[in-house]
Amino acid sequence: MTLQQPDRQLAKRFAWGGILTVLTVASTLAVACGTPFAALATLAALFLPRRDAFVLITVNWLANQAIGFGLLHYPLNWDCYRGGIDLGIAALQSTTAAMLAQRALRNTAATVRAIGSFAIAFAAYEGSLFLMSPAGSGADFSAPVVLYIFYVNAVALVGLLLLQTAAAALGLISPMTALKFDAAVPRGDASGRP
Repeated sequence: MTLQQPDRQLAKRFAWGGILTVLTVASTLAVACGTPFAALATLAALFLPRRDAFVLITVNWLANQAIGFGLLHYPLNWDCYRGGIDLGIAALQSTTAAMLAQRALRNTAATVRAIGSFAIAFAAYEGSLFLMSPAGSGADFSAPVVLYIFYVNAVALVGLLLLQTAAAALGLISPMTALKFDAAVPRGDASGRP
């Protein structure tokens, strides 16, 4: 029995989501539960349908929490639970912000869309966490900490974009989801007139 075309596309989507989740889980372990949610939100906003983007972020948040509580033995107390919930909310808000930025920048070059979406996603992520954090946790938002998180996310985004491009070139994902470094989308009718 062979897979029909829609089944193949669905299988590719699940496989690609699984690969991204394994990579972010590995990065979570490498940087002490510092999952690059802003980078992942940007990638999801640029390449995935809305529903798939939120599923990817949610699955990665669940994996992050499973690692934290299961492997790293986070304490089972309200502060840790609240912190995990805050991360999930911030990751979803970051995804929404990246989608809005991507939509607002849709008539710009792909590089501008990627950088702009990432900047907005990172600001939304950190801003959400700051607003939800309890009083007295200002050290978590000191310049060195925020710059480190920015660095981790920026490096992750570059790696994810390269991986996305390679996966499209190898046929692992459909070219429709590949980043197209093209000029701004022209406005006007089919004849090219504005």
